[in-house]
Amino acid sequence: MFIRQLSVGLAVLAASSHATPMPQPLDSTLPAGTILKPDDVIIVGADNSVHIMKDYEYDQLDSATKSANSHATMPESDVVAARDVLRQSRPRGCQESDEIQVLSDETFLNWDTPVSPVVSAAGGKSSVSLTEGYSITNSLSVGVGASLGLIEDILSLSFSVDYSQSWTTQSSQSFTFEVPEGQFGLVVTQAKTRRVTGNYLSGCTDNWEKSSFISDTYTSQSYGNMEWVQGVIRLCNSTSYPVPYCIGTGSHY
Repeated sequence: MFIRQLSVGLAVLAASSHATPMPQPLDSTLPAGTILKPDDVIIVGADNSVHIMKDYEYDQLDSATKSANSHATMPESDVVAARDVLRQSRPRGCQESDEIQVLSDETFLNWDTPVSPVVSAAGGKSSVSLTEGYSITNSLSVGVGASLGLIEDILSLSFSVDYSQSWTTQSSQSFTFEVPEGQFGLVVTQAKTRRVTGNYLSGCTDNWEKSSFISDTYTSQSYGNMEWVQGVIRLCNSTSYPVPYCIGTGSHY
């Protein structure tokens, strides 16, 4: 069953000042009844000012940001030593070590996370907004047989990450998107994600025990009274139902 009108809050992206010039800031409180166009994207600048730009403008900004910013390179060996974090008993004559081997470290907009129901505009233009109660959390996955707790401890200290941190959408300030006539649409957030992949190396250095890991983490961004993550919020719409993901593989129902 489709819903014609929803009222809710918003999540946003902190944009780099080194990329494409930002559009003029917008008053954080839009006039009542303001409906954003389907191709509008809302972001937050480094000074926490609110901006609305077209999706193609944001794509240019994001591309420039990616080329201008990168994480600091890891040591030449791509290994972060963790001897002060964890020590275990090893056989005599064994040169012990517990280390993290970083294979990749990248930042990107992750797959769609739906933050509203799907709305039908079959009978004319409709509108939809982000809905409270949706959550996102830092996550860590490890290979079969690996100790999640040990790897989490090392990564938490090495990268200053809290894997228990989560964020939940709230109905603080409402921004409404137009769903074009004859289409289906929903609000999605595409979180700016830092993904680190690698191996946890444990034991004797001449005979490592190796376990893989993937770490996905987010950065907090305040918007009004709502604490959310950096990223974008936009309309994802289609002439067909279910609505195909705008980023990622799958469909929204």
